[in-house]
Amino acid sequence: MIAAKNVMDLEGACTKRRSESMLSRLASAAVVLIFFLTQPIASKADDGGISFGGSPRLLKSHKSVSMQSEVVNIDVHDKLIYVDCLFVFHNQGPACTVRMGFPDHGQGAEEPYQGEPVPTGANLHATFKTYTSYVDGKKVPTQVVPTADRSLYWHAKTVKFKGHSDCIIRDLYTLPPGKQVTNENGMYTQTYYVLQTGSSWHGPIKRAEIIVRFEPDSLLAPIHLKALSTLPEQDITHVKWSQLPAGTLLYEGPCRPVVKEETLKFFRTNFEPGSRDDIHLYYAYRKLNNLN
Repeated sequence: MIAAKNVMDLEGACTKRRSESMLSRLASAAVVLIFFLTQPIASKADDGGISFGGSPRLLKSHKSVSMQSEVVNIDVHDKLIYVDCLFVFHNQGPACTVRMGFPDHGQGAEEPYQGEPVPTGANLHATFKTYTSYVDGKKVPTQVVPTADRSLYWHAKTVKFKGHSDCIIRDLYTLPPGKQVTNENGMYTQTYYVLQTGSSWHGPIKRAEIIVRFEPDSLLAPIHLKALSTLPEQDITHVKWSQLPAGTLLYEGPCRPVVKEETLKFFRTNFEPGSRDDIHLYYAYRKLNNLN
């Protein structure tokens, strides 16, 4: 579902707010990347809205740069989601300078500038409420860059990579959770994290760990985990939420997550992600008694 249409010298990294001590466990810088991005985002034209980010993308496999690890922490609150992603890349080639970008997407009601001209300069923004980027532990300036697809924007930065070494990219951002009205006079909440954009790096992703923590204000009942694929409908727009147990959390993703209290953990190693691996979470269904 992530995608783009635009030719650019970009690439990216994904994020949340965890502790700076995570950085000290990871090594220091290097990578050469020149890439063209073309992504078509498939937007849902409905009364709901959602914004999300995802893994870095290259149009083609890079001959010397691989993704060694991807650690994503997502803290879900009722009104705001905090995301902190750490990517470790390894460059087997010589040193270089590259322009990188972190994807910022909006669908439905969260698509920016619907029916309006896209502004330029300092007034340009996308769906994230806040965004900060670090390269090897140092905060770096970024610029919002639009694509031809009005639902996709890039937080771009220029990075100098050392040869034959690791480079750590950390991005922190906040965004609102998505809401969707059902045909049963109800509403559920949703959030996504996209993995498929990491498929164009050299070789497989060595290690990916996505940890989603639901804070008390984000849930109406204890989590009752269920794969969307196990339902007769297998399509979120046709799910009969009223027939599911209280606290049902429907998921799609690269594997069944491990659940510990109100935390989910997705973990994969040595894989080339596709659209089937993107993480979709649907939860906190409630009846809207006054909905006409």
